[in-house]
Amino acid sequence: MTGAAPRIGIVGGDVPRQLVLATGAVPQRLLGSWHEPVSAESGELLGTVDAATGRILDGLLSGRHDDLAGLLVCHDSQANLRIFYVLRILAQRGRLPFPVHLVDAPRLSSPTARRFVGRQYSRLLEFCEQVTGHRADARSLHDAAERELALGRALEAMRERRRTGGCTGAAALRTYRAAAATPPENAVAAVTEAQAPTAPGATPVYVTGSNHPDPGVYDALERAGDVVVVGEDHDAGDLAWLGVAVEAPTVGEVIDGLAAAHLARPATATGGLAAARAAYTAMCAEQTHARAALALVREHDDAPAWDLPHQRSELRRRGVPLVARTRIRSAEDPVAAAQECVAEIQAELASTAGVIS
Repeated sequence: MTGAAPRIGIVGGDVPRQLVLATGAVPQRLLGSWHEPVSAESGELLGTVDAATGRILDGLLSGRHDDLAGLLVCHDSQANLRIFYVLRILAQRGRLPFPVHLVDAPRLSSPTARRFVGRQYSRLLEFCEQVTGHRADARSLHDAAERELALGRALEAMRERRRTGGCTGAAALRTYRAAAATPPENAVAAVTEAQAPTAPGATPVYVTGSNHPDPGVYDALERAGDVVVVGEDHDAGDLAWLGVAVEAPTVGEVIDGLAAAHLARPATATGGLAAARAAYTAMCAEQTHARAALALVREHDDAPAWDLPHQRSELRRRGVPLVARTRIRSAEDPVAAAQECVAEIQAELASTAGVIS
């Protein structure tokens, strides 16, 4: 292939990047924003929808992504499924200059689900081959795996720096965002450079709730030095599907391996049972030595709110208080909600320390 590699956009978190890379394309995840206003057109087309989803549609309709070769939309939330239906109609009417493909990869753990996801990934690969004009084979899948696994090793090193105070949550989140939208080689360089020491004495906090598609809230939380975000269970951060690949001798075996890897992933709020989610959140909070947990849930992003009672109970068993705010509107300032939570966390920790002493 000559010239710049084509870019394939991704909405959602269920696309194995190895398949996109093997067709000579660059996978670019579109994430939206926490607090930017949603246009009237997107609001009307999508109806009642999470603000971050509306911002993704705004970006697509504004022409910002017109240079994409194609777009993959994951059925990993009802909001993303709405985006797909709207975009499919708009593409039929000539409003979009690229084709759109749905990736429906459920998290049901069974042999039937694995076969179904495998077929979905085969169709995904065919779509990428059609829009790039480059057919994937065992060799290109092997090369793509090596590139993506190098990113996985760099990300694990960054997560270790984060656990030991060598990388702030904001720096990590900014790095995840960059890595999800660039070739693996560029992403590895960005991840390696993510070395921002945390403030001495900052309270380690674990974040759950809605995803954070931009680092604005993390920046505000950590700027004062009172807290440091040591981990999160949303798909724009630690649960982003980055750095994962399968090395196998045939295309079919790679696809089957990726289907198995997908089904083994920790579930996000929209794809898992509340009890399992709570156990995972508590385990990660313990592993990252978090002293408290913070949940910020956007209006119309209902799934994370269902997790909160279970998460609060599991975290309490480990001595980790959970402070939450729900139904945060895009017109409001999520930073203000986060700062209120931090004050509540500090008060609760001070109260607990007083009881213990």
